[in-house]
Amino acid sequence: MVYGTPHDTPAADSREKHEVFAPLLKARSGSPFAWAGSLWFDLGIAAVAGLLYALLVMGPGPLNPRNVDWLTPDTSCYYIGWELFRQDPKLHWPLTYTDRLGYPEGESVALLDLNPLLAVALKPLSPLLPEPLQYFGLEVVLACALQFFFAFRIFRRILGANVLGIALCSAFFLLSPPLNYRFMEHYSLTNQWVLLAALLVFLQAQHESSNAIRRFVISAVVLTAISVGINPYLALQVLLMLTAVVASLLWKRRLTLRRAAGIMMLLCVTGFAMAYSLGFVIEGGRGYAGRGFRFYSMNVLSPFDPHGWKSIILPRLPQATEGQYEGYNYLGAGVLLLALIVLATAFFQRRKLPSPDKHWLMPLLVCCFVLTLMALSTNVTVGSVTLVDLDPRERLSAYLAPLRSSGRFFWTPYYLILIVVLAAPFLFFRRRWANLLLASTLLLQFADTRALRDWVHARLNEEVPTPLKSPIWSKLGSIHQNLIVLPAWQCGASGSPGGPGGYRIFGFLAVNQKMRTNSFQSGRYTEAARDWHCGQSITAVSEGALSPDSAYVVTPELAARIAQGPTGPGKCHDLDRFILCSTNTDFGLPSALMGPEARLESAIGNSGFEDKDLGPWLWFREADASVSADRAHGGTHSLAEHGAGSVYQDVTGLEPGRTYTISAWLSASSNATAPAQLIILNASDGVATSTPAVQGGPTWQNLLHSVTVGPEGAIRIYLLRGPGSGTIYWDDIHIAREK
Repeated sequence: MVYGTPHDTPAADSREKHEVFAPLLKARSGSPFAWAGSLWFDLGIAAVAGLLYALLVMGPGPLNPRNVDWLTPDTSCYYIGWELFRQDPKLHWPLTYTDRLGYPEGESVALLDLNPLLAVALKPLSPLLPEPLQYFGLEVVLACALQFFFAFRIFRRILGANVLGIALCSAFFLLSPPLNYRFMEHYSLTNQWVLLAALLVFLQAQHESSNAIRRFVISAVVLTAISVGINPYLALQVLLMLTAVVASLLWKRRLTLRRAAGIMMLLCVTGFAMAYSLGFVIEGGRGYAGRGFRFYSMNVLSPFDPHGWKSIILPRLPQATEGQYEGYNYLGAGVLLLALIVLATAFFQRRKLPSPDKHWLMPLLVCCFVLTLMALSTNVTVGSVTLVDLDPRERLSAYLAPLRSSGRFFWTPYYLILIVVLAAPFLFFRRRWANLLLASTLLLQFADTRALRDWVHARLNEEVPTPLKSPIWSKLGSIHQNLIVLPAWQCGASGSPGGPGGYRIFGFLAVNQKMRTNSFQSGRYTEAARDWHCGQSITAVSEGALSPDSAYVVTPELAARIAQGPTGPGKCHDLDRFILCSTNTDFGLPSALMGPEARLESAIGNSGFEDKDLGPWLWFREADASVSADRAHGGTHSLAEHGAGSVYQDVTGLEPGRTYTISAWLSASSNATAPAQLIILNASDGVATSTPAVQGGPTWQNLLHSVTVGPEGAIRIYLLRGPGSGTIYWDDIHIAREK
């Protein structure tokens, strides 16, 4: 490589030493692309890059606003909240409140972790929008475009007219693993562009122009309002970065203490007003905190850990908790290699290192240090080992509980590291060599992160079939106004009808039938509403009569209490392995409910795969599962697994404390080397047990495994195919109570 020489660089203006990354201004001269410097050019190239990248990762299906069959578990609760919110004809305060969700208490859909800013903006357009409608695919396109745009603007300030270098640097931000991981379902968190916008505001504020302060205040207020309207985790990082800007300007004496305090007050008032209007502020603060702080933290090794997605160079590293996926901040092999090259070159070319102004450097570093400490939580871990526990009795942690997914707070330091590493080559090498180095490491980064993108693409292009097969479900909305699920999902997922996936099953039904519903999944719950749903509502149904304007889906135990209460017998009926109750009609169904043995016999849905689809089985990891007619143990079909992973199904309504035996028949193609296991997860304690791994063959063999059911009366059955070649076949999955 050829290093830059003094004659490559024009004399620097004396003011440059006060600007961030001033030494890189040498890259501004002599570019044949100097014409491409307009804002519209940047927006245009960002829009194209965002659309193409979203298509690459997600595929065209999720980008279709009318396609809702692909919605993953978390995305489903966002969609249900959005649709019930848009179906509400009334205006409420806060703006995101609706009584169609969490009926009759109601709830703010902002607490579901969807993007409330988009929901509020789109609701007035509902009469013009199709039904159904999901905006999550389009949100990813917008997030990708803005991610690229703000990275482009940042590097335009650093590299000037070097459009090729700017584009290469910006592409790294699209490939960012923490961003790509969120494409799977956490769509409000794909708006990490607000963090880049905050970094850009920081850079712009360092420019000593006559209107720099005014521009900063306007940008800061707008960015605060937008980030609070999108997601609290992003908003807190933005506010800390803007605080660093104010501290920097105060230190430089470009702001007086009074004006600095005024700006901070304005930002805080703006943030609170936005949060309150969108329903983020819960009365009395009850219910906003949740369990998981310290569990959903970042590991110190996170920047070097590809986690569950195979790197072409680095191995997966151990973690302290399973929840540290929230601190997934893998830099990627391309960035890590580039960082090593930069560090080695910097050691030998120390004379070229800039001398940054401490007035902006220190506030920026303090901000990132604080965010890093927040991400690590009070229990700092390195791999599977605790480095230091700052709060062994978890007294302080109780106050930090609202920051439960703390691993996300490293995103701002992450992007600052990325900016420094990508900009550094232009300090040491001529432009053409720096661009070539970036292009090479970008290719490495693309290859290294491919497994993550493939996983996201596969998950987003899987249809999730509904277990509600009867046409009776499609008539509920014409007879009843409300769909009441008891116990509600938020009172204990495993004990609610449908189990952990019940909120999706009956939430989609409520949306399609335009009914209000009480049962839903949310990132946060208000305690007042939970008190009603998990206590008073069940008592009201058990001791009082069913409401004629509501259809009820209940457990067998609650159905028995309804039959013994004022409503009387004959109002509840078996339908598609659920119990549907109504005082208006019997739906033409038998009034006698199944006995315990018959109910246990049907506890596993599609146990022989004769429905010719996977539902209600779901697949996990890279199972690549399908129903096949190639071979069968009983009937004509079986489940065929081609990739490493598993399919699973939740089984609910079991008797707590009783022991059950689960059996499954296994076969394999003649060339199969992949092992197989039957795994049972006890929903009450999260403990999984399994049969030994077995090598399948052309003949069918029976796997048996016993488990004692916990207090929630629910288990999850996994049909696991390990890594290797060949196809694993499963058939006739049954459960029996041990005598």
